[in-house]
Amino acid sequence: MRKSLLLVALVLAGCSQLPAPEQVAADNVSAPGPAATAEQDDVVPDSETTEAIATNFEQIFIDSDISFTGTLPCADCPGIQYHLNLYRDGRFEVRQEYLERGDINIIKGIWLLEKRNLHLVNQQHTLPAFYFSNNNQLAMLDLAGKPISSALNYQLKRESDFVKLDTRQPMLGLYLLQNNQATFTSCQSGESLPVANTQHHLPMMRHYQQDERLRNNAVIATLVGRKQNNAQGETQLLIEKFEQFWPNAVCPDPYAPGQIQGIVWRAEKLAGRYLPQQLNVRMIFDSQDRLYGFAGCNSFNGSYKQQANRLNVAGLASTQKYCSETSQIEQQFTSSLQAADRAEVNGDKLQLFKDNNLLIELKPALN
Repeated sequence: MRKSLLLVALVLAGCSQLPAPEQVAADNVSAPGPAATAEQDDVVPDSETTEAIATNFEQIFIDSDISFTGTLPCADCPGIQYHLNLYRDGRFEVRQEYLERGDINIIKGIWLLEKRNLHLVNQQHTLPAFYFSNNNQLAMLDLAGKPISSALNYQLKRESDFVKLDTRQPMLGLYLLQNNQATFTSCQSGESLPVANTQHHLPMMRHYQQDERLRNNAVIATLVGRKQNNAQGETQLLIEKFEQFWPNAVCPDPYAPGQIQGIVWRAEKLAGRYLPQQLNVRMIFDSQDRLYGFAGCNSFNGSYKQQANRLNVAGLASTQKYCSETSQIEQQFTSSLQAADRAEVNGDKLQLFKDNNLLIELKPALN
């Protein structure tokens, strides 16, 4: 009996033996069966069409650091230039530049994905939400959470490679130098940072030390800088360009509108048109009936008298540099400043008039 069972097992084993790989390949080529046909149907050719289909699932996954850029519409300027970096660890950084207004915001926070909707979360700033049209394009959402349909461009496009954010921005704040170590406190954020002793900081240090009005005092300064961590992981301010000190100036107080003196004003509009952002036209009316500033190419100073809303600017003098691209605008600005006969603060704007015609519109310089 045992011998009979053993013989049957050997026969069955011989019948179920798998063919050799070479034999399977040959059989598939000569006469493909149903199984072989199914395997061939599952192979999807690598083409632009199939790649596009692969990105259009309900879920979007951010598994690498990616950059999106574009210019979105702006209500009172030519546009807002965006550079958005999404990091795979859940962080984001965005640079917003308001064209022709000189305003640059660097905002950081965390991103959240709700299916294809992207939310940028920051406690101090409200940022728009976006919708992933596909892996390579973000569409801005309206207040109802739907992609905006418009003839204007509301899309950001993905860069082919990750692009590091340009974190340089204009800054205005209190500068104090003690024992060759400087600190800078931003008027806009209130953040105080040590200043790195780099080559661009040295001229600022010398100017501060040589001017008796500045020495040992916290003085308003305007500059272009960026934040960076040092080798010890501490955040420092790296100065890229020093512009000037503003003696007798203070940080603008958003809760005390109406004050003209002691604030660094930035010219936004001249004869109803926005001034080019790169000019950085700024000025101050100090408490000693003096005014001074920068008109885009040359520095100027003079005297003024103010009684209620009446204004009289006299004795305006300036340096004599020639800048071909800005001389016409500079001349128009200084002429309008001297012609002004009335000054009014409306909201956060300082408006200068001549015979009830608006000549110059300025805003407190926060950076």
